Amino acid sequence: MMRVPRLLLFVACVATLLPASGCLKRTKISETYVLDAVAAREAPTPSEAPEAVVGVLRVGVPGWIDRPQLSARGATGQIMTNEFARWGEPVAKGMQRVMAENLAALLPTRRVVAAPWPPNEIVDQRVDVTLSEAARQADGSVLVEARWALLGATGTTLVQRRTSHRAHPTAAGAAGAVEGVNEALAELSREIAAALRSLPPRPGSSDRASQK
Repeated sequence: MMRVPRLLLFVACVATLLPASGCLKRTKISETYVLDAVAAREAPTPSEAPEAVVGVLRVGVPGWIDRPQLSARGATGQIMTNEFARWGEPVAKGMQRVMAENLAALLPTRRVVAAPWPPNEIVDQRVDVTLSEAARQADGSVLVEARWALLGATGTTLVQRRTSHRAHPTAAGAAGAVEGVNEALAELSREIAAALRSLPPRPGSSDRASQK
């Protein structure tokens, strides 16, 4: 009796099972995104002798945004989570990074650092941002709402505002949502940069000495 090779027998069994089970389904692979500093794409050369140091504190975000998955607003305001679109870094950290990179590009005469900075670093002005909204809306736009303040070297509030910026990305899906957040954060950064330019680059010597 002729013996059927084991490999051929396996292939025959698989061929028999495929018609019954139908086409094999592909598992959907999640996509990973990070925020991009839009304002920094055409950054001028920074000054070799910066006139001041600006520190960007950790950006505060709501819990429904500060999660691995991208979130969006539904038609009735509900939170929708996309399990197949994920952030490549913690959202709050990414927003702080983007704000710092944007401000560094918009303020080439000042050095911008992100918290935490070294204990011996003398920071002349600090940027404190808390977001209440940063997601795609039901109409397809992306809304960023924030409360932000500029603090002096000793923590004194110099400027305090509440603002909102809306972007209209061209891309669909998660890619468009990330694009919109990038654009809205760039507009927020431009607003903060304008406020920083209106302030003296450095406080008085007594204020700086008290920070040491």
